[in-house]
This record gives sequence, C-alpha cells and structure tokens, in this order.
Amino acid sequence: MLVLPPLAALIACTGTTTTTTTTTTPTADTAPTTPTTPTADTSPPTPTGDTGPFTPPEGPTWSLHSKFDAVVYVSWEQVEADDVSIEYSFDKGVWHASPVAPAKTGTNERVLVGIPYDTTADWRIVGTKGTTDVTKNPIVTGAAPNDMPPVTFISGDEKAWYQDGNYLLTSVNEGGGWRTNTYWTVIMDRQGRVVWTQKAPNAAWTLFAQVALSGDHIMWDEASYWSTSAALKHDGLIHRQYLDDPDPFDTIDAEGLQHAWVQLPNGTIAWGSKAHGGGEAIVERAAGATDVTVVWDCVNDWPGVNFCSSNGLFYNPSRDTYLFSFYTNSSIVEIDRSDGTSRWWAGNAPNGLDFSPEDSSVLWQHGITWTDAGTILVSSDTNDSARDTMVREYTLDEKKGVLTEIWSYNPGVRAWYNGDAWRLPNGNTIHGIGAAGEIREVDAKGTTVWHVEYPETITNGQVAATHMVGRVEFIEDLYALTNPTPSSKKPTAP
Repeated sequence: MLVLPPLAALIACTGTTTTTTTTTTPTADTAPTTPTTPTADTSPPTPTGDTGPFTPPEGPTWSLHSKFDAVVYVSWEQVEADDVSIEYSFDKGVWHASPVAPAKTGTNERVLVGIPYDTTADWRIVGTKGTTDVTKNPIVTGAAPNDMPPVTFISGDEKAWYQDGNYLLTSVNEGGGWRTNTYWTVIMDRQGRVVWTQKAPNAAWTLFAQVALSGDHIMWDEASYWSTSAALKHDGLIHRQYLDDPDPFDTIDAEGLQHAWVQLPNGTIAWGSKAHGGGEAIVERAAGATDVTVVWDCVNDWPGVNFCSSNGLFYNPSRDTYLFSFYTNSSIVEIDRSDGTSRWWAGNAPNGLDFSPEDSSVLWQHGITWTDAGTILVSSDTNDSARDTMVREYTLDEKKGVLTEIWSYNPGVRAWYNGDAWRLPNGNTIHGIGAAGEIREVDAKGTTVWHVEYPETITNGQVAATHMVGRVEFIEDLYALTNPTPSSKKPTAP
C-alpha cells in the first residue's frame, strides 16, 4: 500500500461505493464478546423525516500519516454540503465514529484515530441524508515499529472496568537495564492493541507522558538526567503535541529534570530539579516565562535531611501543596507552595509522622497521589522479604501526626524501579507496576478487572530484556487530542 500525503490524488485508494438512505446501527445481536473501545461523543447524525434526494459523495480515498502509520486520513468529494461523520469498524459488529462536522461542497478530509496498527477496517461516510459505504477498499494501517516492545492483553472485565477509560496512555522502555534505554510513548486500547506510538529521540527518557490539563493535547518528557546518550544536548525538555502532528507545537525547558513533573491549573509546569541546588529542588516555570522559580529544596527546607533524590511529585490545587517522594530515604513530604515550608513528612527521614499500623510504612515508594476523597495513594514495596510492589492508601491526621492505612492491594509481583497508582472516578485503582512491566486495574475488593503486560524478551533461553512502564492515564476520546486546525500543520511525506 502506497502511503500518500493527505489530500492525495483521488484515483489512489478509491473504492466502490454503495448508498443507503438511513444510517446503519449495530444491534444487540452483533455485540462482541471481546472487550471493545467505542469512541465517546462521536455519534453520527441520524437521518430524519423527508430529507430529499440523496446524492452520494464521490471519490472516497484514504492515506496514512507520514509518521504515524495508525493515523489515517480519508478524503472525498462532497456533492452537497452536509453534516458528516466517518464510521469505521475493525471488530465484528462494532463501529467507531469520528466527530460530526460540516462537510463543504467539494474536497473534504478527516483524520481517523484509534485504529490499531496492522489492522484492516471497513469504513463509511455518514451524513444526515444517507450513508455511503466504501467497499472493496478497506483501510489498512501500517505495521507497528519493529523495535517497539509488544504488549500482551492478559484479561479484562468490560462491565467492571472504568467505563470512560477507552484508551491508556503510558510509556515503556525497550529494556536492558536502568540507565541505557530507549523509551516509547504509547497509547493502547482496552485489548492492549497499540493505536499510537512515538520513540523518544536520542535515547532520552520518557516516564511521565500525560494528557494536558486543557484536555486537547498530550505532553511528554525528554529527560536526559539518567540517559547515557552523548547525543542529548539539553538538560531536560517537556513537549506539547497533537496526535496527528509529526512534531511538538511547544517545548518547555525543564533544566535539571531528574524524574517527575506535574502541571498546575494556571499553566505552570513544576519538576524535581538537580540543577538548582539544595540536593534537589522543586522548580516552577510559569506559562510563557523565561525565568524559573525555586519553591523548595531538600537541604535548606527539610529539617534533618542533607541529601535527597526523588521519584514522584504530585500537586494538590485544593491544598496548594506538593507531595514529593524520595527513594533515598523512603520518605514523602508535603510542601506548602506559597512559602516553601515542609508541612509534614513520613518515612525514614527523622522526626516524621507515624504509620498505623507500623508495618504499613512506605518502602522504595513511587508515584505518590492524592485521591478526590482526600486520601493518599502510593505504589510501595511490602515490608517483608518478598518486597512485592503494592498499592497503599492512607488517611492523613496532621494533628495526631499519623498516616493510617485504610486499603491496600498486592499484585504479587515486584518492580525493582518505578510505579504509580491512581484512583479512578468509579472507585477502581489503576496501578502501573514499573519495571515489572505490568499495568492492572483493580476494583475496591482488589479484584483485577483489566490486565496488560510487557513480557520479558527471551533470547537463547535467557532473559535479554525487561521493560519498565511509566506513568499511566486513561483517555476517553482520542479525537479531543488531535489538531483543531490541521490545515495549518499538514504532515508531509518523508
């Protein structure tokens, strides 16, 4: 299949079309038994009443993105202006749809996202007056990159998992140790099929890919601190990018970026920096600012601590505080953003809060977060010889000086590095199990309702590489993350 740029000559990839006067809707009899990922807020227009004669679109064709072989462009000649959606199907009986949008008379183009790599998809053009099925010319996405680690779908309960979590954004390394690695930012569907991926340049690290708080693009880190690549000529960058653009549209200098970074509601970016003194500091860069603000550092603002190195950061807007996690002393500290004081801390750092019960203390913890209920979640090793990587949930009583464990979950596997945990709106918990290469969603009882993993790479009967997953986040609708004005940023053929 020749990969064509958008709006390519319509004689290529043009299929035979048939027309109907009503939109086809799957019925309950065609519901699949395997997990599916319908796209939210993309219902096609429904023909109603006397809409007059239907003149079908002409010359429908498709092409693949020049960089992302699972991002598809469809184009056609619209004879009459209409409100149109593109429907497409790659699982029996399940149709996805692009958002409904006006189609002008003449040439039109739409981008389709959410189709897995190496997949054949039927498609049709749906307007208010009728549907045009494009036959004998299904969409065929390209093969996934050869060096991207493959993910395996283990299990899933479609009725029990978080219903708005249609896709998962994370990152994964190719394996081969902590320091020397190549990272991929990945979006997969609920069957573990990758629908979008991008390799970090020059062996940089990407551990904290996330959806922007504005909800209309993704952000990903290009960190150099732990990389051994001589090709990296910067000290940490954070990028903003649309899924259908080949390059970021904005890049933020994050000098000294060591591990985690977070977004603030006002557009400020904060990160743990090794370049601003004090062992490690929280540094902020306001939107559009050239200068940074040092909020806190562990040597000068954390009593009794003279060395630190972090592995987790979380901002709580209701408290206007940061939670900062450190592996060097297995401790977490809450920091007042307004004056840079350490409000409390717990773990092995001296004079910290107690844990109740005592054996619920954190150990080699990562991925500290607040829940909407005001509790604290953390991915932590167990305090026994097994050293499994579990999730602990605590309530905080600052007056009594205690963190009380109220819930926990142990998957029975160990991540030597990394990991994070997030409470979902339906009460489930998503756990990225770091260097174990697993991602699990569990319910309040600890029952696994969704499970994918990156299996170890075996060469000649030996483990050649393990894979570490970064931050995990569910996405409801991929179309919200595409360029709203794509005509100004058309990808070009390589």
